[in-house]
Amino acid sequence: MDPMEKIARRVEALRRDATERDERHQLLYDARAQKMDRIAPGTMPDAWPKPIVANAIDLAARQLAENLAPLPSINCANGTSTSEAAKRRESKRTKIAYSYIIDSCFETKMPTGCDWYLSYGSMPIVVEPDFEAGAPRLRIDNPMKSYPQFNLSGDVISYTKVWREQAWKLAAKFPQHADTIMGRGDAGMNVSSGAMAELEVVKYWDKDQIVLYMPERKNLVLSMMENFFGKVPVAIAQKPSWDDQERGQYDDVIWPMLARNRMAMLGLQATNQTVRAPLALPSDVQKISFGDDAIIRTDNPDKIRRVGTDIPTAAWQQEALIAEEVQRGTRTPAAATGDIDASIITGKGVEALAGGYDIQVRTGQLMIGHALSRALELAFEMDEKFWPGAQKDISGVINGTPFEETYTPSKDIKGSYRVSVSYGFASGMNPNQALVFLLQLRGDQLVPRDFVQRQLPMDVDVQQLQAQVDKEQTTDALKQGLYAMLASIGIMAQQGMDPTQLLQQAASIIELRDKLPMHEAILKALAPKEQPQDAATTAAAEGGTLPGQSPLTGGPQNVAPGQMQMGAGGQPDMMSLLAGLTQRGAPDLRASVSRRVPA
Repeated sequence: MDPMEKIARRVEALRRDATERDERHQLLYDARAQKMDRIAPGTMPDAWPKPIVANAIDLAARQLAENLAPLPSINCANGTSTSEAAKRRESKRTKIAYSYIIDSCFETKMPTGCDWYLSYGSMPIVVEPDFEAGAPRLRIDNPMKSYPQFNLSGDVISYTKVWREQAWKLAAKFPQHADTIMGRGDAGMNVSSGAMAELEVVKYWDKDQIVLYMPERKNLVLSMMENFFGKVPVAIAQKPSWDDQERGQYDDVIWPMLARNRMAMLGLQATNQTVRAPLALPSDVQKISFGDDAIIRTDNPDKIRRVGTDIPTAAWQQEALIAEEVQRGTRTPAAATGDIDASIITGKGVEALAGGYDIQVRTGQLMIGHALSRALELAFEMDEKFWPGAQKDISGVINGTPFEETYTPSKDIKGSYRVSVSYGFASGMNPNQALVFLLQLRGDQLVPRDFVQRQLPMDVDVQQLQAQVDKEQTTDALKQGLYAMLASIGIMAQQGMDPTQLLQQAASIIELRDKLPMHEAILKALAPKEQPQDAATTAAAEGGTLPGQSPLTGGPQNVAPGQMQMGAGGQPDMMSLLAGLTQRGAPDLRASVSRRVPA
């Protein structure tokens, strides 16, 4: 069998298997686009071609997507590294991973991707090589008309994307196939013609090949190339489902939302009929005047009225029930939008109302974080495989801290692809509660400081952050020591010491602080000054002898070695003299014999 025919049959089988899912996707798309005629033809009057109630699905999807959109923290540490060199390597890989995110503008794509995840039940993240920039790029693909295949491990083994594009655009992209794309040159081709005709394009991707073809042009192959990467670089965040099909969060809300709009239209119609209803007049009225300040002459003015159309109370109750069902189906509590039907509500009540909303955020972060981690691992592998020896310069900002780094994939990545993506173990909780919980764990010595830093819901380079904290603490300790020394100036003056030099050094620190960091200013101001050396000290330092010093013993000249501890010329010291006095101060005339070593 021809390889192209085999691929086409596989794609058709995938599309037939996902027919029901595609119908749900299209139905939801039409509901959010307010194309009601496609969903329920004839329900909208000519005067009101669009619904008159808010699009609850679109509002709920956008709000929840904005809560899911912030990026998680990214770390490449394995948690077992103890050496500083290993920590520096992990810090560099973390910066490389952030460079993939920054250079791909991934943060700006997250709101749309999270919206697709909630609406259609999946969010494909495609990793593609950018050969001009020499780096991988991350892209979020629209899950509509996408057909992935997975193995037992959950890895994507084939990815098919189908879309429609105008013929003239395709002809401009592939001029070698322009005639066939435009439908010229084949009289037997039963296809739409014209430059504005939208044609279907299929991209099939597996571990061996990448094929781009057009089914409506007899499977015309626009592009075919070998997959040098050897795997499908696609990671998909899938919403939890009770069956094997992708199901969005708002699939069951479409019809209640249409019913709510229908009820609103009927209410509007009834109000319009009531306002435009005919007048009921008593029989004695012969002439009717219209306009401002018109006068109707009758003996029974209380009988003049319009023929009203009373809306039953059950209709308003039914509309309230439908609105409640729409809100319950979108899983959007009133506390999430601030629309709380209560004059006073406690913080505990708000927490209870928003509890289900927080669980949705937490579950979405879990699934999207796992897919993003897998996508970054694929990006590491692609970077090392396609550009192993290229030296690359990267830069960016992590948590407000700019960084610049140079790396070589074969040296700095070196087969280490593991990436940890975390929204924090307290994600989904109230931020204040999460912070207090982390501080309580840290205060009771249950977790290390490194764990708390990695669980912060922000972009943090833990290695650099801890280095800055250490510098700040050491600088604070250095300043405290300086302040304590300056505080002792009064005691020094009382003891007769001269504090002038210390005061001059403190003033010098103030002047140097404008130009240097605090620690450098202190070191430079308190550095000891070099003292001038006299001739005797210089001679001693050079190995010579001082004047009056014996070159043999190093002691005074003409003094025996045993008498060096005595006074000049071998005289007894003061202690010996004082020991020869009685308690009354009279001389002790007792004789004693003293043996000394001869000179």
